[in-house]
Amino acid sequence: MAAYAAVTSLMGTMHLISQSSLDFQESNKECSKSLYDKVGSLLEFLDNSDNELMKDLQKKVKDLANEVEDEVESQVVRIMEKDKHIQKEANERLRKILEQAIEDIDSVKEELSKPRNKNNNLLAGNCLLGGPTSPRSRVSTLENGMVGHSDEQARVQGELTGSSSQLEVISIAGMGGIGKSTFAKKMISDPSIVGFFDVRGWITVSKDYSLRKMLISLLQDAIGVNEELDKKPDDKLADCLQKSLKGRRYLIVVDDIWSIEAWEDIRQWFPENNNRSRILLTTRIMEVARYASYPKNPFPMRVLHPEESWNLFCQKAFGKNDYPVEFENVGKVIVGNCNGLPLMISVVAGSLSSKRTLDEWNEVAQSVSSLVNLDDYQRCSGVLALSYNHLPSHLKACFLYFGVFKKATEISVENLIRLWMAEGLFKLRGIWELEKEAYSLLHDLIDKSLIVACKRSFDGKIKTCRIHDLLHDLCLRESESESLLYVSNPPISGTNVPQHRRWVSFHQEPVRDFFSLPFPTYGKTRSLHFLAVKPYSLEFELGLDRFKLLRVLDLLGSGVWYLPNGLSNLVSLRYLRAGFISGYLPIYKLQNLQFLSLRQVNKLQAIKFHLPDETWKMSQLRHLDSASFYLCSPPKVSGNRYRVLENLQSVHGLRPICCTKEMFKGIKKVKKLGICGNSNHFYDAPKCLDNLIYLPELEALKILLYDRYRSDFLHRHPVPCVGSFPPNLKKLTLQGTRLLWSQLTVISKLPKLEVLQFKALQLFGDERGETAWEVSEMGFPKLKFLLIEKKGLEYWTATDDSFPCLECVIIKKCRFLQEIPKEFADSMTLKRIELWGCTPSLVNFAKEIQEEQEILGNNILQVYAYDTITEVYICPTLLKICAEVYICPTEEDAKEEVYTCPTEEDAKEEVYDRSYFGLLKNWLRKMIVRGRCKGRSIYMSYRGRCKGRSW
Repeated sequence: MAAYAAVTSLMGTMHLISQSSLDFQESNKECSKSLYDKVGSLLEFLDNSDNELMKDLQKKVKDLANEVEDEVESQVVRIMEKDKHIQKEANERLRKILEQAIEDIDSVKEELSKPRNKNNNLLAGNCLLGGPTSPRSRVSTLENGMVGHSDEQARVQGELTGSSSQLEVISIAGMGGIGKSTFAKKMISDPSIVGFFDVRGWITVSKDYSLRKMLISLLQDAIGVNEELDKKPDDKLADCLQKSLKGRRYLIVVDDIWSIEAWEDIRQWFPENNNRSRILLTTRIMEVARYASYPKNPFPMRVLHPEESWNLFCQKAFGKNDYPVEFENVGKVIVGNCNGLPLMISVVAGSLSSKRTLDEWNEVAQSVSSLVNLDDYQRCSGVLALSYNHLPSHLKACFLYFGVFKKATEISVENLIRLWMAEGLFKLRGIWELEKEAYSLLHDLIDKSLIVACKRSFDGKIKTCRIHDLLHDLCLRESESESLLYVSNPPISGTNVPQHRRWVSFHQEPVRDFFSLPFPTYGKTRSLHFLAVKPYSLEFELGLDRFKLLRVLDLLGSGVWYLPNGLSNLVSLRYLRAGFISGYLPIYKLQNLQFLSLRQVNKLQAIKFHLPDETWKMSQLRHLDSASFYLCSPPKVSGNRYRVLENLQSVHGLRPICCTKEMFKGIKKVKKLGICGNSNHFYDAPKCLDNLIYLPELEALKILLYDRYRSDFLHRHPVPCVGSFPPNLKKLTLQGTRLLWSQLTVISKLPKLEVLQFKALQLFGDERGETAWEVSEMGFPKLKFLLIEKKGLEYWTATDDSFPCLECVIIKKCRFLQEIPKEFADSMTLKRIELWGCTPSLVNFAKEIQEEQEILGNNILQVYAYDTITEVYICPTLLKICAEVYICPTEEDAKEEVYTCPTEEDAKEEVYDRSYFGLLKNWLRKMIVRGRCKGRSIYMSYRGRCKGRSW
């Protein structure tokens, strides 16, 4: 594994040298190209050299590639110095290194070629399986499948929706890999469960749990709290969660809990509402299960029956294809030795899915059979290790990289792929194909059941993924044996830190003792990850000048609020992610940087900083991400031609004032763009969006206004004028803006628009403020996904052919919308309607549309309702009398000046007290008498100021 990764990484370095504009001698560039070709020829050998006889040679290849790359990059660092004498000396040294490397590789190739023929002869004369299913089709149909347990599902579903009004805990217990989490996921996503509970949430506890992280996860993902949470102490977060759950029927999955102490830490978060709320808990320890669910008995998770095991194996190994009869006997032997453990079955089947011959299957069967006398845990670990050993060489490094991340966490696929690219873990196949190749590798790992896809975008693209705990343990063991990864485990001392690890990851708080260790500890380090995500600030210096060859630096979870000294000297750096910073960024020397992200942890904040003018010389830059930043226009290179960042793929956080014709010509190949700022930023650049026409390759655009409550500037200018939209735009997101429906007509003219998202939106029908959206006759011909979030929309009408391709509609917190276009009942494409925080009237109307479709024989459409609210009514008298004082059910409503009464009777009732304070007192008194305010907070909005009081 490490040999393949080392070779591909060296190839990437040679490619950069051959393409670099640095002052290399011409002979060195020619040697670099020659070495690139020589090294590339090694990959073919390594792809077919996974047997035991080749391990020594693989290690030799790895050590040689790593040594050559270290020496080459060390000289490149010297060539970047301004001293001409140093440059000349480094060039001469580099030529000798390259020439010697070419000789060494020729020698290794001779040794590699000897066992290669013997190994290949084993593949002759075997029965072959049919062609493999494409990765994309397989991953969409096979992942996260739940086979068997139909009786158990019915039983648990009955307990979750049972008649007991008390809060109950249903515990599921069983060994790792038996399918507890998959079972829980099946339960929480079941349509009958979705419709029964107002709130559904999921937290993963694991051994090294973080109470704070779990609290924030529930508040953001399950409750939908958008306020800043990272500054609040844990007790305030817990109090906020309790209040948010008060009075609501909730289902929370507490996954993979390891101790009674952990349960005691979190059980207090969940209030007893006497409304049939439930906790679904999974654990490997029966004692914990009994304690948590007492007096109810825990639910012991069983292994799969033989027939269920075979069905799961066939699903993972063959997909939808019929299996050849000659493979059935050996397949059933393998399944029998997995003892009904779903993880073992899935992983070994995933491994076999890419093996085409009967001999290969028999070899795996013999290996699995050799583990039959071990206990369940040892046998499971052994089977997982076998599956890893049978992975193709090009997948092994990508798989082991999951050990860098913390256990039991969801991993951003976008970030994972950028890290793989920065580390050089896969072969370079054209600069524009890097992301595509990386996604293909991820799909391969999912097909082999080594990685699980979690969240997806509407079009099926994987957004997050995770790795099972047992497989994560395997990553740590294998990367240890390969001398690849060091994961912090305090306390640290100079005697227990392995030397020369290429990946270093802090899963707990960064320990300053690590940075006081001798220099050899850092000499080979290529990546530093700080993943603790703690709200503290480091008070010691990282000493980055000692990490000369560092490629990846992830400071986001370190607590560092400034860019450390020595950063500008990391000339090999390709990936940089950090939290809050301000002022000037010392990145002008980072000519190899591919990815730059500067954000706060758990917060979206408009950080003000300037990128240096030298950014335009960073030719390798592919992704630039922040909340808000300023960059000057590109310099001219000749005539009217501007310097172009040819490799730049995505930009997020560009200030409006930067959105000039010159800027867009300098980033003309960008495919994703986010324009972000406050009202003043947009006010200072009123025509900035009209320049978007100069981005011909742009496919996704986001326009974000941060201070949406304090300005209606984007009420007038939320979108470009007619004819200024990029011609290839497929996705448009407007967040925090105000919008006229006439401007939606402009948007509807986009010929390729497939995704339209209105987030935190105020939607107005016309200039008079009428909240109606009448879709024009032109409609949205290509639109597949539509999201409307927040208030402002009361009426929505459309014609039969307004949305001919629409597949999914999501409506969030549109509290006054009672109906959606009834023409949806005739749609042949609509598959899903999601309603979040909407009224019962809207939910019932959507379900009527679903029933009409079913009558017509169309059973595709599904309607999901989450956190349905009580009906609200506008009170004309209240509005007339109060003038500038309005009583609101939530603080958010108070800020947005939404005026509601709890019942229709209240809305109709005449109010005689003309004093707004008297009105406030009388209205609250009525609420208290009726018992409506008990345990709740009432908020008052007075001339833009918001106050709250609990009653």
